[in-house]
Amino acid sequence: MENETLHDLVAGQFAAACNWPDEQRDRLVQLIQQRFGAGVQAILIYGSYLRGKRDTLLDFYVLLEDYAAMRSSWQAALAWMLPPNVYQVACGYPSNDARAKYALMTLNRFEYALQHDFHCYFRARFIQPSGLLYCRNEAVRQRLVSAISKAAGTFVRQVVPCLPDRFCAADLIGRGLSVSYQSELRSEPSGHAANLYGHNEAYYRSVVAALAAAGLGYRKAGDADSYRNETDSGARRRAAIAWRLRRWLGKLLSVLRLLKAILTFSDGFDYLLWKIGRHSGITVEPTPRQRKCPLIFGWPLLWRLYRRGAFR
Repeated sequence: MENETLHDLVAGQFAAACNWPDEQRDRLVQLIQQRFGAGVQAILIYGSYLRGKRDTLLDFYVLLEDYAAMRSSWQAALAWMLPPNVYQVACGYPSNDARAKYALMTLNRFEYALQHDFHCYFRARFIQPSGLLYCRNEAVRQRLVSAISKAAGTFVRQVVPCLPDRFCAADLIGRGLSVSYQSELRSEPSGHAANLYGHNEAYYRSVVAALAAAGLGYRKAGDADSYRNETDSGARRRAAIAWRLRRWLGKLLSVLRLLKAILTFSDGFDYLLWKIGRHSGITVEPTPRQRKCPLIFGWPLLWRLYRRGAFR
């Protein structure tokens, strides 16, 4: 049964996560709405923008009623087969360009993925705070609050068997983000998951406390941030196997999503190299041929970055 306190936490952070004025951010939202019209159900913002960073692209999730709003049958097919599709939006502003990348999928698929997908791609992003920038109506807002609340429960249930007999919220969230990111191709340095926890410690502690009575394999043990792991040895073995499978599956899905993003994202190869360099400190310059045909000529460059430890 969904925890009412958790529901309230998620609803509260939707508003609190981005309750400051930002004309650039709002203009980008307007451009997305113009692009997809009445098909847009909701627009979420997440990621480093909510942690105070302004030297990067904003990260949006755009949730559609159906893929017909995309007006491209082959791109709609890609989004249906392996959501989300990733695009870029930009607008001129008095002194610079405001840009965002946005992940695109239907609201129905978003709800399903958060709770039921075997892989942790979506849950790792939305266990973290997100802001609701646009919502069609109250019914859609309630669906989003419910979906993210349930995703938090699924995330916690899958991570608890990986934890010691006694743990705190930092252990649970840090370990969960760490094993989730190990199931993708990531360029962040060691300790990134712990840093994410530190940015929103009060929220994470409240989420873990709210779920302690939900029958997810742990319960409170003494003080406000101490929990006892009640997972048996069989569940621990099954969880270890499941996370190994997620790592194998996740690497494959990451490659497929990378290929798809190069097709849909404007200057996608340059953005990928910039992001790898931003997180790892290892930068490279592609040749004109690699920029023009990254799916054919870009692989040696990515292989060199991988060998140098730029991503895992």
